[in-house]
Amino acid sequence: MIRIALIDDHPLTVNGIGSWLQSTGRFEIAGAAGTLAQAAALMEKLEPLPAVVILDISLGAEDGLEFIPALKEICAKRKAALPGIMVCSMYEDAFLIQRAMNLGARAYVTKSAQLDEILAAIDALLTGDAYWPKNKPQKQNWQALTRRENEIVSLIKQSFSAKEIAERLKINQRTVENHLVHIYTKTGYSSKEELFSS
Repeated sequence: MIRIALIDDHPLTVNGIGSWLQSTGRFEIAGAAGTLAQAAALMEKLEPLPAVVILDISLGAEDGLEFIPALKEICAKRKAALPGIMVCSMYEDAFLIQRAMNLGARAYVTKSAQLDEILAAIDALLTGDAYWPKNKPQKQNWQALTRRENEIVSLIKQSFSAKEIAERLKINQRTVENHLVHIYTKTGYSSKEELFSS
């Protein structure tokens, strides 16, 4: 039985996808978590690690993609292989898809996807392949952004304000605005609205 972990803060999604995966007779749900801390604790205790992790981008006010580097650290510490990571999100945004790719996810499906598409993505991960939307982004000017700048763009695309981003990242609002100036310079955009719709 192939073990899968679900990292999502919506119980309906966890229960829905979890029940469907188990109904195929191929998968078992190794565990579920709704925050970054819960996800890290789950991975620390699972033995062995699951074959696949299905991860949402928005975990309440937290950026779910930040779990990918944390999972890499856990795997390195345990000398274990990195599970196949599939991002399953409501967002169909090229920047977020690119960021997921850059951090180490190997599959991305939207929450509006058909169940057979989710299954195809899981099967791709299990065979060592990748599964990306047909409109998979080309590498572009996002590559020049620092990790902090990537975090800020990611939160803007999830409709966070500069004030909320400052609170979320525990920095002051002026620092967020300074980062935005650098982001605009590097990407060629001139406003948060342009970033949001890019």
